[in-house]
Amino acid sequence: MYIETSLQTNGDRAKLEFSVPSSQVEKVSCLSFYYHMYGVTINTLNVYSGNAWVFHKSGNQGNVWLEAKVSLTLQRNVSCVN
Repeated sequence: MYIETSLQTNGDRAKLEFSVPSSQVEKVSCLSFYYHMYGVTINTLNVYSGNAWVFHKSGNQGNVWLEAKVSLTLQRNVSCVN
């Protein structure tokens, strides 16, 4: 999945969300993803498993794709919000 946010205006939000199969809820898993946060207008990237905040980055991280690996207990929904 991919979210392009370079054309957003101040206050806009983007969200990627996926539902976890019932058989996997409450199991420990690893979420691996890449993110690219470059520029003076970069705000924040938050990842949630249910209501639990499991990852956060804010501000310019350089003109490079970075990998994140997060160990989390799966809830019904996992979402990435910027």
